[in-house]
Amino acid sequence: MKDPLTQRLVFLVGLLVAAALAGAVLSPHFLQASTVGYLLQYVPVLGVLGMAQTLVMLSGGPGIDLSIGANMSLVGLAIAGMFGLGVPLLAACAAGLVIGGLLGAVNAVLVCTLRVPSLMATLATFFAYSGLALALTGGTPIGGLPSWFGTLAQGRFIGIPIHMWTVFVPLGIVLHVMLSQTRLGSHIYAAGNDERAAFLSGVKVWHIRFGLYCLSGVIAALAAIMTLSWFQAARPDAGEGMELLSVTIAVLGGAHIFGGIGRISGTVLAVLIVTTLQVALQLANISQAWQLAAIGVLLIGSVMADNAVGERLRARARRNPA
Repeated sequence: MKDPLTQRLVFLVGLLVAAALAGAVLSPHFLQASTVGYLLQYVPVLGVLGMAQTLVMLSGGPGIDLSIGANMSLVGLAIAGMFGLGVPLLAACAAGLVIGGLLGAVNAVLVCTLRVPSLMATLATFFAYSGLALALTGGTPIGGLPSWFGTLAQGRFIGIPIHMWTVFVPLGIVLHVMLSQTRLGSHIYAAGNDERAAFLSGVKVWHIRFGLYCLSGVIAALAAIMTLSWFQAARPDAGEGMELLSVTIAVLGGAHIFGGIGRISGTVLAVLIVTTLQVALQLANISQAWQLAAIGVLLIGSVMADNAVGERLRARARRNPA
């Protein structure tokens, strides 16, 4: 019998093929070569946010980061603002990564130190970061970025957006190796599977969760840099809705909402499915309301599949306690 997680990956591949076929039926333009580049334009930003959400979920708690989109918006504004004050753009981007980590650290303090439930803690910071982004700009985008900066998200290499090669793929490989080949990865899974048993085994559960919330903030800052390059402007609403999409991607990819189960490879397949579905509906001129409804149905289905996989793993553990 195949491992349930492997079966989940096979299911995701089938779902990706089904989404592509649906796109071909909905719009004759979907099968054009230019559609691939257009589709992949969306993948890196959504994908890295999904990876960040996956990491937070894996460590258990249960963990979630609803502030990730607002973090992305606020960091983008900070980078553009620093550049406007005369800070070199690359230095401003580096500072933005630090700011993203600090915003993630606020979540970490609330969840890991003050023991506020992650749903409430990150919902509070979502409102705080979103409100601050609007207050600082009055809802007006900040432009004036140099044209060369657009190469990161607008340029192509063999037809594929450069930020796929330089950000999305390397980050996915690094996180996959970290989770599957390192001691830290095994500790993350242990913390998510059984917090008490992990603690008694010497795993610093709360230190790991603290670090992952900070890392989630840094990854959100990476998404902000890519968005800045794409739009050539910082928008206070750039991350609007990204928090829910990142949760959808993480859960659809196999990350268990209570921790301990999931793979980065599943997250990568999930973001391809979601973006394929979004692009197909856009090309078919289907309204935004129906697009949101389709994502909602996909999330419900992914949660049901997630529960089914979790039950199979628990049943297997009961049959084979060793």
